[in-house]
Amino acid sequence: MPSLNKLAPRALRRFIKRVKIHQDVRREFAADRRRYAASMLPDDRAIGLSLSGMNLEAQITKDYHRIEKGLALKEPRRPFGLEVQKRLERLLPMADPTAPYVQHAQSALAALQEWNAGGGVAEEISPVRQLANDPALPDPASFFGTRHSVRDFSTRAVEPDVLERAVALALNSPSVCNRQSWRIYFRHGEEARQTLTFQNGSAGFRDIVPAVAVISVDARAFAGAKERNQGWIDGGIFAMSFVWALHALGLDSCMLNMSVPTPKAEALRRHLNAEDSELIIMMVAIGYGRGGHRRARSPRREVSTVIVDH
Repeated sequence: MPSLNKLAPRALRRFIKRVKIHQDVRREFAADRRRYAASMLPDDRAIGLSLSGMNLEAQITKDYHRIEKGLALKEPRRPFGLEVQKRLERLLPMADPTAPYVQHAQSALAALQEWNAGGGVAEEISPVRQLANDPALPDPASFFGTRHSVRDFSTRAVEPDVLERAVALALNSPSVCNRQSWRIYFRHGEEARQTLTFQNGSAGFRDIVPAVAVISVDARAFAGAKERNQGWIDGGIFAMSFVWALHALGLDSCMLNMSVPTPKAEALRRHLNAEDSELIIMMVAIGYGRGGHRRARSPRREVSTVIVDH
C-alpha cells in the first residue's frame, strides 16, 4: 500500500485543481455580470428620461410590441395598455423620428388609442394571418433529417448574396418582445481562417473553411435581472434559424461553440470591432461540402427519452 506521505501530495494537487476550477467559474461569471450590468436596459419600474441608443430602441420596441400582442388576442381588453401609452408618449420625442422602430411605435400607439376609444382592431398592427392551403412541408424528414455538421469543404467560394438571403430568412425568428438584438459578422477566405483562431474546436479543419459567421446579440436590448439569460436564448434561436436557412439554400455549415475564457472573447470583440455590449453567441463555419465528404454519425436520442410527459 502507498504510504500516507505519498498520498498527501496527490490529494493536495487534486484539491488545488478543484479550487482553481471554482476560481475560474467565479471570475467568468463576474465578467459576464459586469458586462450585463453595464449594458442592460432598466426594467419598467425604473424607466426615466435618460435612455438613449439601443436601450431606447429596445424599450420603445418592447412597448409597441405589447400593443401588437394585446390587439392580436381573441378578445382584447378595453381599455388596456394605459401605462404603455404614457411611456411611449414620454419616450418617442427622444428618438429619431425617421427610424423604422419609431414609425412602428407611432402607428401602434395610434391603434391603441383608437381601440381604447371604442374603435376596431387596426389591420396594419394586428393583421389576420393568411395561411396557404397546405402550409405543412410535404416531407419534413427530407429537410430536417439531411442537415449535418460538415467539416470538409470544397474550395468553392460562398456567395455574399446567398448569405444575405439566409440572414433575411433567419430574421423571421422569434425574439423577446420582437427586440431582434442579433448581429452577424461574415468573414471570407484568409480572414475567415484568422477569425476561427479565436474558437477552440475548429483547429482540425479551419484552414479549408471558405466563410465564417460570428453571431452575437446586444445586451442593451434586455432589461433588468429577470432577462439576464435572454440574450443567449434569443441568440441561439437566431443561430439555429440561420443554419436551417443555409441548409434550405444548399449550403453546408458547422455550428461552433464559443466556450472560451473572457480574455479570448475580448480579443475576438477587438478583432471584429464589436461593441463591448455584444454577447458572442457562436461561430458558424460555412461552405459547400467537398464531394465524397464524411460526416460524424451523431446518433439521435429516442423520442421517448426526451418527452417527459405526453
